[in-house]
Amino acid sequence: MSPAEALGLTATFFYALASLLVFRQFRSQSAPSTALLLAPAAVATAVHAVSLYFLMVTDQGLLLGVLPVASCMSAVGAGLVSVSSLYRPFQWIGALVFPFAALIIPASLWINTGYRVHPLEHGIGLHVLLSILAYSVLVISACQAILLLIQHRQLKDGHIRGVMRVFPPIQVMESMLFDTIWLGEALLTVAILFGFLYVDDLFAQHLVHKTVLTLASWVIFAVLLAGRHLRGWRGLTAIRFTLAGFAVLLVAFFGSQLVLEVVLGRR
Repeated sequence: MSPAEALGLTATFFYALASLLVFRQFRSQSAPSTALLLAPAAVATAVHAVSLYFLMVTDQGLLLGVLPVASCMSAVGAGLVSVSSLYRPFQWIGALVFPFAALIIPASLWINTGYRVHPLEHGIGLHVLLSILAYSVLVISACQAILLLIQHRQLKDGHIRGVMRVFPPIQVMESMLFDTIWLGEALLTVAILFGFLYVDDLFAQHLVHKTVLTLASWVIFAVLLAGRHLRGWRGLTAIRFTLAGFAVLLVAFFGSQLVLEVVLGRR
């Protein structure tokens, strides 16, 4: 068993443990213990990061296939949830992030989508790193929007059920949503700028769809933030814009990358 596989399986175990603890808190309908959740999540994230190093860093360059990148995003997302939970009540998002990380690690280790490793210049590498960070933060935004949507629907029905009873007030949830969107949009802006600076042909055939869709997602989030600042947008409007922007961003990378790697076998 390779180091990446051994460490990856260890991380999978701790992510599964963290997921179990989160869902047990759901059943108890009590606020999650930050320390109880952060311990296995922190161990999982650290081990996962080392596993990704062995998996993605090769003598020929970086392995940036769709599954390794998804695994990398899950590690960043889990790390963000763990750190943010020290300051804001982001623990609940772990119910979405931790199980995904536990599932994507084995897939990234043993499923080969045909990506061919090649070296990257430092500028391109920085563009890729910033893109992964931006995607990861906006994943957190999408997860927060989903929880906020559930909260809104239960408030509309006039009956708060289950674990939603111990969620933060809806104003706090919306504030957390926009905090993550601001950060994600800022990172996405810098990533796009580095792409224009360092990619020789950003509108090459295998990048044009990714570029256009990423810019479309950036515009959606920019409109949302402007609407929030100028018109006070909130509630379902904010949720719909967030999920729409994330959906476009998801297709921008994973949709086009899956076609390139699996269908066309070009990368």
